[in-house]
Amino acid sequence: MWVEVIVGKVTERRFLFCSCTCINAVWSWKQNHAVDSWQAAVCGAFSGAFAAVVTTPLDVAKTRIMLAEAGSTTASGKVLPVLSNIWKMQGISGLFSGIVPRVAWISLGGFIFLGTYDKMHKMLL
Repeated sequence: MWVEVIVGKVTERRFLFCSCTCINAVWSWKQNHAVDSWQAAVCGAFSGAFAAVVTTPLDVAKTRIMLAEAGSTTASGKVLPVLSNIWKMQGISGLFSGIVPRVAWISLGGFIFLGTYDKMHKMLL
């Protein structure tokens, strides 16, 4: 059970930090100086939204695996068969169920975390 949670969070954070770094670099390049802390926070929000959208199907599969009855094929913990089953039964809407609150929550988290991180980083250096 914990493996699914850890893998999901690691994947989500990879997308978050990689996309935030890219957005920050482009924004800095466009304005010819480093982004301000509020701009880093906005980059964090957009990166959080991107990470949430990309990883929602994995999060749906993880949730189904964690809530599956013991002994069922879903409880085996294999992500690809679970994703395939969701696709067959519910289609694209099943894979992206719960996307709106997830995007809102992770965007807010990215805004707060990465904006605060940038502000503290600049204060300490």
